[in-house]
Amino acid sequence: MRFPHNTRLAGAALALALLVGCGDTVGGTPTPPDGGATGESTEPTETSESAETTEPSETSESDPDTGELVCEGENVIAPEGQPFCFDLPQGFQQGEIDIDTQAGSSASYTTGILLSELDLVIFSVYELDLDSDDATDQQLIDALAALIDDLAAQGFEFTDTEPQLLEVDGARTFYYSGSDASGLRSDLYFIFRGLIELQVNCQWETMETEVLAGCEQVLDSLQVSG
Repeated sequence: MRFPHNTRLAGAALALALLVGCGDTVGGTPTPPDGGATGESTEPTETSESAETTEPSETSESDPDTGELVCEGENVIAPEGQPFCFDLPQGFQQGEIDIDTQAGSSASYTTGILLSELDLVIFSVYELDLDSDDATDQQLIDALAALIDDLAAQGFEFTDTEPQLLEVDGARTFYYSGSDASGLRSDLYFIFRGLIELQVNCQWETMETEVLAGCEQVLDSLQVSG
């Protein structure tokens, strides 16, 4: 696997085909709009071994009847043609993410918001073969299990291989956390709605407090259609 400019993005991808998961590990270079690092200079914060889970509150407002996105506001990020939108947290900038895939299915769309090259939030969209709304929690967990095992075998150390079940915008969400071999930490959210899976990867090297605060804002405002 190639890691351009020695950067690494701890992450994973899941595609659902007959409720059997198949995943990628990903590595890449986040590229802000101006081609350089983004965000103001910030003193590194101490990272703890067990960061608190960023649990979303119930503030998303996608239309419960039509499932359509209601993306309004000056700071809303709503990628054209994509099934999600969210409010951009203060201090973050949107940037392109150059991802290398190793095996399995690649995302149909990827973007990110950045504080620095290694302190960022990554969004990846996957189109599913089956309607995830028809699957039980356990079926989705079982589909994710093979992916989690593969990532663990490749050196990603999970805090717990059993996910926490959350809701984001009313959609079922499976939360994992851990770190890769280089020490980068990630909070991973696998969000399922209909024929869409959206993965949100909140990753940090030194800016733990800022990334987790931004991640909380994203999850609170995130809308997902399926």
